[in-house]
Amino acid sequence: MNHARTAATGRPGLHRFSRSSPGAHLVCFLHAGGLPTAYQPWAAEVGDRFTVWVATVDHRDCAAGTAPMWDVYAQRQADAVASLRGPLTLYGHSLGALSAYETARELRRRGREITHLVVSGRDAPHLKPEITFPDDPVALVHAAAACFGGIPEELLHDDELAYVFGTEMRAGFAAADAYVWQPGPPLDVRLTVVGGLDDPVVTDAGLRAWQQHTTGPFRLERLPGGHFFTAEERRRLHALLP
Repeated sequence: MNHARTAATGRPGLHRFSRSSPGAHLVCFLHAGGLPTAYQPWAAEVGDRFTVWVATVDHRDCAAGTAPMWDVYAQRQADAVASLRGPLTLYGHSLGALSAYETARELRRRGREITHLVVSGRDAPHLKPEITFPDDPVALVHAAAACFGGIPEELLHDDELAYVFGTEMRAGFAAADAYVWQPGPPLDVRLTVVGGLDDPVVTDAGLRAWQQHTTGPFRLERLPGGHFFTAEERRRLHALLP
């Protein structure tokens, strides 16, 4: 698919890929090691329904100071998202599921309406994953490839590239490791939870446990595939967004 005509624009804390500006907004949150360009194809695929944004506040930039990193992150990302006007859908995958959820909590504390929260590739936020990965960036890339898939083949044969990519991935994993769910009132938004049937880091019970985090309508969908979705599986995911 040709994305050459897709415009990329931004504002603090958000990056936009869009051909047009529908009234509804879809804000996407990155997995560990992910780049905003991961969502570039979405602008062509769902751009008739949403203006597609990527949340770009870096967890590392929120780590200094006396307040917990995730509190600062949610406040800064909510500051950016709150500037959008119109119906708002948040989507996050893996680490991004936590990021979308905590941003949604902060937005609702401020009274901002959220049309839909969609999360994938992550058990409920109060559950701590048991899987561990090596600290060395190169070893991490190889371990993640073996566990998740979705790692470009060239990274597995070039230690210099693997080191750069693995360093970014390690920062995302560190943010996930630092996450501690804080009790509070459940959201009051529609929540859809998605997991690959062969994803090694989620469980049916863990995905279903998201239900306790909202009083709104809840939907659980299991799609074929592993931790990362293929193009065909992504189209099935897109059908769940409205």
